[in-house]
Amino acid sequence: MKKSIDLNDCQTLDEQDPLRSLRAKFSQSESGAIHYDANSMGAMPKAVPEQVAWMLNEGWRNLSRQGWSKLDWLDKPKKLAAGIAHLLGANPEDVIVCDSTSINLYKLLSYAWRIRKGGNILLTESNHFPTDIYIAEGWVKTVQELGSEAEIRFADSHEEVMDSLNEEVAVVSLTYVDYRTSLRWEMSRLMQKAKEVGALVVWDLSHAAGAVRIDLMECDADFAVGCSYKYLCGGPGAPAYLFIHPRHQNQTWPTIAGWMGHLDVFAFAQNYEAHPSIISQTTGSPAIMANEIFSAAVEIWQEVQVDELDRKHESLTQLFWELLEQECGPLGAEMTSPRNHSQQGGHVSIRHPGAGPVSEALLEHGVVSSFRKPDSIRFGISPLYHSHEDIWAGIQRLKEVLSTEVWQEERFQKVSV
Repeated sequence: MKKSIDLNDCQTLDEQDPLRSLRAKFSQSESGAIHYDANSMGAMPKAVPEQVAWMLNEGWRNLSRQGWSKLDWLDKPKKLAAGIAHLLGANPEDVIVCDSTSINLYKLLSYAWRIRKGGNILLTESNHFPTDIYIAEGWVKTVQELGSEAEIRFADSHEEVMDSLNEEVAVVSLTYVDYRTSLRWEMSRLMQKAKEVGALVVWDLSHAAGAVRIDLMECDADFAVGCSYKYLCGGPGAPAYLFIHPRHQNQTWPTIAGWMGHLDVFAFAQNYEAHPSIISQTTGSPAIMANEIFSAAVEIWQEVQVDELDRKHESLTQLFWELLEQECGPLGAEMTSPRNHSQQGGHVSIRHPGAGPVSEALLEHGVVSSFRKPDSIRFGISPLYHSHEDIWAGIQRLKEVLSTEVWQEERFQKVSV
């Protein structure tokens, strides 16, 4: 008979964790709640308040406009990108930190479409994050109004996407990890099939970067975007990032030809000339304060080895699986995420008929998770600041909510975002 997992087992795993010292670099909630919402917003690095205070006082109040020349404001998009590129399996010169995920997706999807000189866009309807669909719809509507023939085609599963790839598809836009179930794509397999038919692929890495291994260059990926406020811990409103494989850089003008992407920013030339690098994808002035906040997280990420990150995430999520089955299986909770680590993104999802009220009751019991209709609760697991003991504590609190059926009380029926 299999031995039950206990708290001592979890503490032993923590003693063997090579990333355990990084936990101290993050501020935990004053309430003592376990922050399992990394898939919506990561924890705050402890250095953030001091760095922001310094920037407000020295950078803004004292230096004023001299900050542009005396501080690294203009170079920050490149520096931040260099600090996270290894997490994406990319070279620093092929990544830039700028704008929002939606804007970057629009830039790259349209850029790829123009490289292909038109064609259809293929999406997954059932597991695509909605805004990614909206971006594609907006671009197709624009080119249709301008007289181009293009349409959006949908597939409902990974296999249907593979079967739907043909010469009529110009661009495939995919969410690397399903934001509900956490199912992860087999990137190399999809890229191989796309190349066979001449299609270009734009990946959204938001629910993976900073949690699990990503190998953009090894998989020969074309393009990628992602946000930094989730597992990368860049904070609310943090800048996003984009990646372009070297073979696709400078193939045509960027869709948004902004002055920061100009060959000579301060020449103030009348006509646009693209910078001959990934910098051409930047648009307006950098978001100075948001970049400064993100830099506190990037300083931590520079210390992290991807192999250790991936192994820690696998250990945490496998423990979650086993404890959920052991403690909460008889109470109506079941996993909906893949059990195989190579098929899983940053979060784990469970199904329960009272998922919305359960997630509200968990807040009162010191567990911050997120609810997704109709019956899913997501737990975003970070290898940097979550411990195995956190997994134990979170499952015990979930068990209490389910076993006492406190979630059925009227006060928990109104579900928050």
